[in-house]
Amino acid sequence: MSRRDTRELVLATALSLFNQHGEPNVSTNHIADEAGISPGNLYYHFRSKDDIVIELFKRFLTRFKPLIELSEESLREAEQLWFQLHLSFELKGEFRFLYRNLSDLTARIPDLDRAMRGLLVRERQSAWNSLTGLESAGVLTIDPRQKEMLADSILLSLTYWIPFSELFEPGNPGEGHAQTLAIARVLLSVTPYFREPEKASSPPLPTGTWTSRDKKRPARRRP
Repeated sequence: MSRRDTRELVLATALSLFNQHGEPNVSTNHIADEAGISPGNLYYHFRSKDDIVIELFKRFLTRFKPLIELSEESLREAEQLWFQLHLSFELKGEFRFLYRNLSDLTARIPDLDRAMRGLLVRERQSAWNSLTGLESAGVLTIDPRQKEMLADSILLSLTYWIPFSELFEPGNPGEGHAQTLAIARVLLSVTPYFREPEKASSPPLPTGTWTSRDKKRPARRRP
């Protein structure tokens, strides 16, 4: 196996374990064992687990940036907004460990803290630009203060839906029904500002809600 292949194997294995078990519960020894390599081989490519986290964040950011680099003219129809949101939630679900333990990770890794803060600023501007574009196109009616708060609401949903979903649906935060419900919350917050034709054509809400609110939370498995 080439050095590049080993590096990619480490990253893919780490992402899978971090998502499944939570980053705090996974050590470099766990990653090496799961990847079928020695710890020394892992440390040849990454000095620490934090370096692995940073590299995974960079890969997430590379794929996420095109979704948020939106001008006020980028979105002109409601369907474009729903599609954009779906892609954003889907990608964050793929790298859900970053948001599952966001506060702990940013407190521990200064470089990640700075990068994430910068990303949040860009995401907020992207939400504002999206709403402004729809407003300019006559798709929605909203005053500046409402638009500011709605942009914040969208950003909150995009940032914290994974830990929120885990409270009610432990085991697979960021996947399946949890992701569908997260998109639906944004839909509910934006729809009141649409014109009647756009309201009528909005996607239907999911039929299910949280069913595990009263269930005992299962113990989190360790790798």
